[in-house]
Amino acid sequence: MAFYCSHVARHTVEENENVMIYGPVVMNAEVISYKDSWENVKTVGISQGRQTEKTLAEQSYPQIQEFQEVTQKGLLYTLENQQIDAVIQDLTKAADIPEYPYKPLTDGDYISYVLVVDRDFVETEAFADFVVSYNRAVEKLNDPEYLAEKLGVEEDWLQGTAVEFLPLQEVER
Repeated sequence: MAFYCSHVARHTVEENENVMIYGPVVMNAEVISYKDSWENVKTVGISQGRQTEKTLAEQSYPQIQEFQEVTQKGLLYTLENQQIDAVIQDLTKAADIPEYPYKPLTDGDYISYVLVVDRDFVETEAFADFVVSYNRAVEKLNDPEYLAEKLGVEEDWLQGTAVEFLPLQEVER
């Protein structure tokens, strides 16, 4: 499994010694949504600064010839107006347009999101309680029926994804 963390998370911990990456929380959360035929996908829209997702897509889909950076709000507009053939987006955004088919970003596992935490907060009982509650939520969200309900899609819509919510290591009390 590749361990990528967002540019924002990496920059945050490099610039602030008071915070740390506690651990990965979501794996395989991005998909490539497209409007028409997958065979015709050549130009893909991607949110600005998402180099990791671009690299994964390039490695997985050699048919992609070009990536265009687009603001997050403009991604679906450019797809709808056929300025691009597909968009890389988070699964939760793809669920807003369930009529558009999608492909996984890559065949391999990768980390989509990490939890950045204040170092002092990690030592608190409140954080320990958060981890317990978070891990309960992870169990629920990894159930496809529950996740589909929360996303507002049919359960079979999720079959093309390998999204996984990852439990956090519980804090010693």
